[in-house]
Amino acid sequence: MIRTLSILFSILLLWAFVIPASAQYSNHVVINEVDLNPPGDDSTSIVEWIELYNPTDSKIDLGGWKIASTTALKKTMTIPTGTFIDSGKFLTYSYQTLWFADSNESVELRDATGVVVDKTPLLSDLKNDFSSWQRLYDGYDTDSITDWKYVVSNAGSSNGKQVISEENGGVSVTISTDKPSYLFGQTAIISGSVSKELVITKPYFQPEKIVLSITGPDYKKMIELYPDMNLNFKTTLNLQKVLGINEGTYNLSVTYGVATSSTSFSVGDKIIIEDVLEPGTISIATDKLEYIPGQTLTLTGMTSEIIPFKGLQFTVKDPNGKIISNGSLYPTNGKFITTIFLSTVNPVYGTYEIIGEYFDKSAITTFTVIEDLKEDKPISLWTDKPVYGLGSTVQITGRLNNVWVNSLDLQILQTKNMVLSSDGDSGFKILDLVRIQGDGTFSYSFQIPQNNLRLGDYRITVSKDLGSASITIPVVSNPDEFIVTDDLLSLTTGKPVYDLGETLTVSGFIKNPSSRSSFQTDVVNLSILNEDGTPLKIIGLSDVFKQGGASVSYQFTSIPDKSGSFSFKTTLAKNVFHEGTFLLKAKYLDLQKTIPITIVDPLKLNDRSSITLNKQIFGLGEVVTVNGILPPTGDRSVSISLTKPDGSVLNSGATVDKQRFTWTWTTPITEKQLTVKSDDRSVSKTNYGIYKIRIFTPSYGTDVFFKVSANPENDSLSLTPVYVTTEKPLYHAGEKLKVLGNVINRQQGSEGLVIPERVTIKILDGKFPFKQIHESQIYPNQGGEFQSIFELPVTIFSEGEYIVNALYLNKKAVSSFSVTNDFVFGSSEPVTLLLNTDKSQYYPGNVVVLSGKPSKLIYLEKFDVSVIKKSSDEITCGAFFCGKHVGKVTTIRPSPSGSFTHEFPILDLPTSIGTYEITVDAGFETKSIRFDVIEKPAVERLSTIIEKQNRITESQISIMTQRQNIDNYDVAPRVISGSLLTNVVDQTTVNLRVTSESGICVIGPELECLVNESTRKPGQIYDVVDVDGVPMKIRYSGSDVRLEKFDILPESSDGFLPDSLWNVDVVKDGDQVSRFYYKVNYKTLE
Repeated sequence: MIRTLSILFSILLLWAFVIPASAQYSNHVVINEVDLNPPGDDSTSIVEWIELYNPTDSKIDLGGWKIASTTALKKTMTIPTGTFIDSGKFLTYSYQTLWFADSNESVELRDATGVVVDKTPLLSDLKNDFSSWQRLYDGYDTDSITDWKYVVSNAGSSNGKQVISEENGGVSVTISTDKPSYLFGQTAIISGSVSKELVITKPYFQPEKIVLSITGPDYKKMIELYPDMNLNFKTTLNLQKVLGINEGTYNLSVTYGVATSSTSFSVGDKIIIEDVLEPGTISIATDKLEYIPGQTLTLTGMTSEIIPFKGLQFTVKDPNGKIISNGSLYPTNGKFITTIFLSTVNPVYGTYEIIGEYFDKSAITTFTVIEDLKEDKPISLWTDKPVYGLGSTVQITGRLNNVWVNSLDLQILQTKNMVLSSDGDSGFKILDLVRIQGDGTFSYSFQIPQNNLRLGDYRITVSKDLGSASITIPVVSNPDEFIVTDDLLSLTTGKPVYDLGETLTVSGFIKNPSSRSSFQTDVVNLSILNEDGTPLKIIGLSDVFKQGGASVSYQFTSIPDKSGSFSFKTTLAKNVFHEGTFLLKAKYLDLQKTIPITIVDPLKLNDRSSITLNKQIFGLGEVVTVNGILPPTGDRSVSISLTKPDGSVLNSGATVDKQRFTWTWTTPITEKQLTVKSDDRSVSKTNYGIYKIRIFTPSYGTDVFFKVSANPENDSLSLTPVYVTTEKPLYHAGEKLKVLGNVINRQQGSEGLVIPERVTIKILDGKFPFKQIHESQIYPNQGGEFQSIFELPVTIFSEGEYIVNALYLNKKAVSSFSVTNDFVFGSSEPVTLLLNTDKSQYYPGNVVVLSGKPSKLIYLEKFDVSVIKKSSDEITCGAFFCGKHVGKVTTIRPSPSGSFTHEFPILDLPTSIGTYEITVDAGFETKSIRFDVIEKPAVERLSTIIEKQNRITESQISIMTQRQNIDNYDVAPRVISGSLLTNVVDQTTVNLRVTSESGICVIGPELECLVNESTRKPGQIYDVVDVDGVPMKIRYSGSDVRLEKFDILPESSDGFLPDSLWNVDVVKDGDQVSRFYYKVNYKTLE
């Protein structure tokens, strides 16, 4: 049995050498939660339950294991044969009435041989409610009563995971994206943070780099970043197909020092949004719609509301209504999952029904079992898609239908005729073998290179003596637009409309190309005809006389490749073609195909230009591209000026070639720092806003506009002549109103007297007759921006809505804002002083913010403010002042509206606790207001602190256990846990030896050691031994295992390890590989 367990541990932990050990506190299945006294009568209903949890990395067979009560009736449940618990999963069991005692109960979990795997401490539950005993965290086990807590139950769900930071030199790094999935053309924002800044001192002083790795389908990129002053970092990734971005999942991995983190996102033509269940609903689904006998169905259920102690009851019925499977599932994180094998014995074909019931809700789904029909040929061959693009991965599948062989010969050949190619390419070819599975199926995959030479058809052939099968797949530049046709002869062009002077690209496909025994090949004859079907003719030299001209038809020939594909190219010369529609005709043997093509003259502008931008809204760091076609003016260049939002102008130009030009400019990569003068009237400079491009020649000129935005995906560009708004929609009377806007400046000459136009801003009452209150005239800057500030006197601006009008060049824009006014006018009530503080209670070290004003607008010179601490024996007058100032008096000048604000810092001392009174003398009235300073709430103390060391390769390790202060907590060592991982071949010769400070061998394979074999025996987990006069509990896995583990802790449940030095020796040869892990659990001292 020990040898079997050794092999099992070897399989479970094969990859542990390359991944650091995680924070597992148990290496076995544990009792994770138990409810000894749930609601109801335990003697009449089976309601008591227990939850098991698997913290290991593998699936565990629980068949024959026992769950036993150790008090009262000692009822024992045996888990049925064939029961498995997956890694990280939960199983919940109920057994009989009165299974557990309500007080002093201890529950045991025993394996099939009777060995106690886990045991709870003595537990009591007398409340008869929904609370249960559960571990602090899933699988958390230090063999102490403090491992358990009594809280509201969560059967079948997690108790929580303890987050323990790995020792990464005291630094950690995080990474995330703004969205989990994107569309092509969008920009992914990648951001993260580090816990502290690292500096490299050798070979020279420099900051540590953040290295970001991005990998995806045929894509790899490395980016180096540095943390900013707030220890954050951020970058973007433009998800454009032309930049090599393909459909699929992209993995992000960031490294900073020795700390790493990772995440991922997906890119595609559409975003799949998961359906969110409405409250109180349930749904079930299968992983596929169709199955054949012998396959395994995966059933998944989702619920939005977890009901304690309730499982999902499911039933599977065949087309005849016969139940073929049923059972109960318990949810984990709102999800149910199980698998069902579809038997091959007397299978029933048709539609099956699955019914799921969860409390008072139900759901139904169906699937179909179809007959495994085989094609009437030796080999069947398929691909996952009918057409592919460059860089795509082709998935090939197939099966043998009659005779089984162990392998087939595979040939993948690009079929285009390379003999006629001028680039010297030898083509794409793969010769390989495909292995046949036991059921006769096979699969193979390959990737098409990201190279235009690889466009074309590929013939895939598998063969052996029993026969062969072939399939042809096209590889095109735009697979989403490719249309598969069944025509015997098909013909297409690269696009429906061509410009004069462009190259016409024609491609076609012959479904059944002819084959001959000789080397002769039948060709495709192509000709271009006029729209009425008459031949298009050109004038060429006579072959006979070499003098004069001869009429020649516009015809070509193309040689098809083995797959039947053919293509040709020709230039649409201006001296041959004109604007209009033409017919393209292809003829192959007795097959014919004709399609129309349209030719336009893009330079025929009728004295107008054509200027286009690649888009209107840009983000920071993006490229603006201007493409233009000018009228036939003969200009060889154009002048270009770019006016930015801050008014600065960038002058540039571009060369004109055949009336066309292209100009590019990159938007700023960062936002400008804001600059506002003390007079509060200068415009804040920013890189965001509307940019104007003026394109002009001596005889022509035009403007185009674009916008740089912080959120280009959701922003828009408005080209209205004038636009106006306010800084905020709501103002208080007495504040300053800031009006902002922009205009499209009128173009004027640059010589002589140039008078710019002004913007007129009017502030009007929002009620009829819309009386004008303010007016201002200001000049916009070169970028067209303007702003102005207006006073809002409390005597003029009563509560209500107001209008802002902006006039520019007979164009008008309107905006509005609202005003609130707390002052009372026209009332006979006497004026009073209004006081308030931002809070009623404060902690020592806080700042009290006092604000006040008179109830009416009156002239005041000052406010006298004092703050005193009240004593318990002092006579008070409630909320009103009944004496003079007692504390220090502070004089405050009021604002123009008569209000004031005063801040009072509270000393961060225990003596600051108490009641305080603020007294304010406004001249016409003296008033007081109180606040309390209370004690800060106590910070919850940590109960357990864990120190860990991982992947130690040395042969001698010293572990110090002593009382110390960690993070301002006085702690004492409670448990030492160690693990030694070795190769399978070395597990019998590489062992641990643990000795105490006095030299006593506590754990080891030698006979003189206090513990020299596994402590796991029927009815016990630990051996109790005396170590240097102190009784200790030792748990040891034994030496003949790949993962050798031990725990050392005091016998007393409230005791601690002595201040001592423990020596661990790894007994091995010099070339044997091992990894040692250990951790020390500390408990806080009261």
